[in-house]
Amino acid sequence: MIYFNGEKVEFKKFPNGESMIHSENLKLKISNNEIKVKFENDEDITHLIFLKGHLDELKVKSNLVFPYMPYSRMDRTEGIMIFTLKHLCRLINSLNFESVTIYEPHSDVCTALLDRVKVVNMSKILAEDLLKKLNNAKEDVYLVYPDAGAAKRYGKDISYEKILTANKERDFKTGFIKKLDINGSVKDKNFKAIIVDDLCSKGGTFVLTASKLKEMGADEIYLVVTHLEDTVFKGELLENDLVKAIYATDSILSKHHEKIKVYEI
Repeated sequence: MIYFNGEKVEFKKFPNGESMIHSENLKLKISNNEIKVKFENDEDITHLIFLKGHLDELKVKSNLVFPYMPYSRMDRTEGIMIFTLKHLCRLINSLNFESVTIYEPHSDVCTALLDRVKVVNMSKILAEDLLKKLNNAKEDVYLVYPDAGAAKRYGKDISYEKILTANKERDFKTGFIKKLDINGSVKDKNFKAIIVDDLCSKGGTFVLTASKLKEMGADEIYLVVTHLEDTVFKGELLENDLVKAIYATDSILSKHHEKIKVYEI
């Protein structure tokens, strides 16, 4: 799905499946034109190429915004898997946008591959907002990083002392987590916990992390993730009472649930 200066761009199709774009619906500005791509499938990339080509012919400069950077998890060559993110970033660089803004990149690889890139650390913003709300209570509030990667990233970005970090072992043949432990200790039981990460699919890791936190005495557990996939509705995260609320953005999510607090990008 593509938006131009805040308006959704309508794409129609010829009978053979080719895309058709009506240029008269594009509201051009003298400067600071913005294309926002809320990625749904590879067709969005094709449409982006056509739209940017049209703007170039009109000599209209524009900025690109990705609420979620497509192919973020394909950020290396692993086995027979192609380093897809590298090739997508090369394509985006070739389109020569004035700037490319991405929300909560999955890794530093993404920002290293893109030209004129700007980053919005949404998980940091959401976590700090929630900390302000919860720290008014009497109970201690802990930030919880579900793996070493999250600890490395948010440990630098978020200045906070009460930290717990999970250590997990994954079976790479099945993809399932074999073991998960929480490193660190809590001063008193009946504490509150905020699990922070960039992305949630079905939420299996967060269910295990929340279970361990409950064993340690957590009475309220929250999850903060910038990118929440619709597949969360297929997992256990929304079905049990382990996590009280999920704070996320609409970068990927298209469904609603009373447990999910959505920040619109």
